[in-house]
Amino acid sequence: MSDFLDHLSANDNDIYDLLISGRQKITENVLRELARDRGIFCSPQDSREDLADYLSILPHAFQDVASIVHKREPGGRKEKMTSIRLNVVVPPADLRAAVEEYIGGAARTERVTHRPASNEGFIVNVKYEEFNHSRARLLQRERQEADIEFFVVDGQTVVRMPATEKAKRIVEALKDNVERRRKESIQEEVIELGGLSSVALRSKFFTRLISTLDGFKLKNVMNLRVSSNLSEQGEDDEALDLEDVEESEARAEMFAVVHSMALSGQNLVQSQEYKDLTARGFYITSISWRSEQDANPPDIVQFEAGFQDRKLGTGFKYNVQGAFRAHKGAHRKTIAPVGDTEKAKLLGLIETTARKVLVELIAEDAELSQGSDGEQGEKP
Repeated sequence: MSDFLDHLSANDNDIYDLLISGRQKITENVLRELARDRGIFCSPQDSREDLADYLSILPHAFQDVASIVHKREPGGRKEKMTSIRLNVVVPPADLRAAVEEYIGGAARTERVTHRPASNEGFIVNVKYEEFNHSRARLLQRERQEADIEFFVVDGQTVVRMPATEKAKRIVEALKDNVERRRKESIQEEVIELGGLSSVALRSKFFTRLISTLDGFKLKNVMNLRVSSNLSEQGEDDEALDLEDVEESEARAEMFAVVHSMALSGQNLVQSQEYKDLTARGFYITSISWRSEQDANPPDIVQFEAGFQDRKLGTGFKYNVQGAFRAHKGAHRKTIAPVGDTEKAKLLGLIETTARKVLVELIAEDAELSQGSDGEQGEKP
């Protein structure tokens, strides 16, 4: 019984952890404000730790704890996106039935809504809770939201979703429900690089992606990450703190080469530094870049793309980080978020370009394996 009640209560240690762990949001001024709300005035000499320790031993009602949690909660996470393509057109009626079936078996903490969209589209919104045990106990329950879009492109159904395990599980469940209703198997197409035989082709996927976006001109490469054949199998994109010294140095070298080539417009694959890096087994696994729109206004948009599993080249995810708006012949200095309609178009552009580039690279790889290239130079 005591173990059960422990999940419904907060002791002084829990409140102290809650106050002390959020240095950016729970500042000394915020701590003093919490004390003043109780009619308590603390000495200006008190440290942040002293203030948190003193406040933690005071009586706290549910509303008091909820108020602190609200102050500590981070803003909405900007999840990267991912997508799959189904080899059939799934009409909205089938999707609606699949969602209703999913709702019937969903957890009580999930709230699922759906609505039709234009051009035979369909949108599913899922609000749910997850537990993050790496955070302070009172912050472990995180409220998340996933918007899953279904729309038709060239006779196929594209499913765009946040690049999270939860969203992928939901889509898989909906696909299973549709297959059961249609009594047929639906094939899905994903963007992954596991079928490419060389590290040079993996890097070329990114360099060609950022330089061939339709309607955009590459302006700058902001950041990139690399991996090598020596990296551990299944290494996750988030496990970047585990990079060894050699990989960190290669990352800096690759960034310098790609950055220089982007500014000069030269052929990257002809660079000796790039050839040396690929010969040592290094290849790009994620990249962020800025491209200027070939239209009026000529806004500069910042994109990012990469793979969740760096070694296997699976879990392609991407995002539009924002735009530097054109203003009086120049560009504003601060990045601004893009609207939903504009973002959807830009995400679609990344998806279309990535699929096109992958098809080209698979064809080039097949030609190379057959020895038909001979002495021809590499395509940039």
